[in-house]
Amino acid sequence: MTNSTFDSSLCTLPSITDTPMVHHKHLLRFYIISLILLCVLILIGNCIIIWSFIRVKKLRDRKYVLIGSLCLSDFCVGILLPIQILAPPSFMDAIGLSLSIISVLTNLAIAIERFYILVLMNMDMSRTAATGKQLIIICVVMWLTVLVAIVPWTAQPYTYILILYSFAPLSVIVVMTGVSVLYASIFYTMHKMDKKKQSKLGKKDFRRTRLVVEAYAVIVIMFAVCWLPWCVSALYTGFTTYFSPDKSKREVCYVASIASIFLFSIGLLNSAINPLIYWLKLQDFKHAINSLPIFKHVNFAGCQTTSESEKVPCSQ
Repeated sequence: MTNSTFDSSLCTLPSITDTPMVHHKHLLRFYIISLILLCVLILIGNCIIIWSFIRVKKLRDRKYVLIGSLCLSDFCVGILLPIQILAPPSFMDAIGLSLSIISVLTNLAIAIERFYILVLMNMDMSRTAATGKQLIIICVVMWLTVLVAIVPWTAQPYTYILILYSFAPLSVIVVMTGVSVLYASIFYTMHKMDKKKQSKLGKKDFRRTRLVVEAYAVIVIMFAVCWLPWCVSALYTGFTTYFSPDKSKREVCYVASIASIFLFSIGLLNSAINPLIYWLKLQDFKHAINSLPIFKHVNFAGCQTTSESEKVPCSQ
């Protein structure tokens, strides 16, 4: 397609066959195999977390509703990944992008919920936290809003490509900046919380709350580490190609370098890392996972995994 005859309506949805990767067969083979292995890791890790949610009632508490939403979005990534790799370009690509945006919005929702409970409720004790049902409604609305906002654009591939290289990475960067500010406020408030309020909460509960907040902060940090490189790469491609002052550079369909393709894969790695963070950093998840039949007789770092010992904390 030449610049003089460029017609954006003839563009198709993003495909690996439209990238330089297709000319490097060994690299393409390595890429596909690595994505399949990544898919397996994502599914195994998040299946264990979902199994824990189903089996352990304690995890179905309101404070883990948003973690459940994050786990579900990661699980769906693992389901869709083989389809995106093996099937022709379709609306599945937009669903995959939507899941990434849902993940970043879920991280924002977690930060807002923690900020509300630990900062605003600390200043005004008359405030009440959202109920489990309210959080579930928030998650459903968030999922539907993102899917409805993104998926229909696959009917106009060129516009969808513009979204991929502008709105998607910008939304991640802006939301992650907001989340960072919220967590900074939370840690500052907890550090400055006077001893009277700490004693009212109880030393044990205060320490447990701090550990939970730190765990959520680790989730956000890992999300940023995995996705920010691709976001920067995507914005660079967008502003030097689709939004370039040079009209000739704008008159192209899908553009992706080999580096950006692998950076996107690193972003997807976040969906495999999250279950490990839940197990390592959230004690309720650690007890729940260790009590599953497949792990019940395995001793993890001194954890007792019998049902009678769920009150005994694992070693830090």
